[in-house]
Amino acid sequence: MADTPAKKTIDEAKVDLKALLADLDLEEVKEFDEKEFWGFWVNFGSYPILIENQKGTAFCVVAFQITLPPGEPVAKLNELYAKNDFKFIFELFSAFSSPVTGFSRIFEGDKVVGFTVSKYIYPFHAGFSIRHLDEALQAVTSSGAMGVIFLKSLLGEWKEEEKTLKELGRSEPGPMYE
Repeated sequence: MADTPAKKTIDEAKVDLKALLADLDLEEVKEFDEKEFWGFWVNFGSYPILIENQKGTAFCVVAFQITLPPGEPVAKLNELYAKNDFKFIFELFSAFSSPVTGFSRIFEGDKVVGFTVSKYIYPFHAGFSIRHLDEALQAVTSSGAMGVIFLKSLLGEWKEEEKTLKELGRSEPGPMYE
């Protein structure tokens, strides 16, 4: 039986990820380390993307989050969900997902107010490379951008304000379009 290579420590994974992010020449990288989570906020294109590890797990989540502004867009979206329209649900899944990404809904109470497009990466494992990181960043960004376009075509235009990480001033997931 062949020996399984040892996994990297949190500190080794952080150093490696930070170096890979620098090699990708991303505009803004904000590192955070909290009680249960550590990771990075990065700007990929004009979108803030979260790379986060829940301490104790051997993977990171790369996430693109879309939060609708309160009012008409949220009301229209929830009306469509209430109809249980399978065509709408199929189109929504198609817009927000790809063979390499997944997505989940963001709730406030019982209302859907947004979506998170995500992909797992494995920086603790031998063989993790810049290619894996770049593919994850591109995958969540393109699926997320397609989802935003789909929602706007369905719900009507809403004003979205892209914010830099410095303007966001947070180290946890939150509304990206407020």
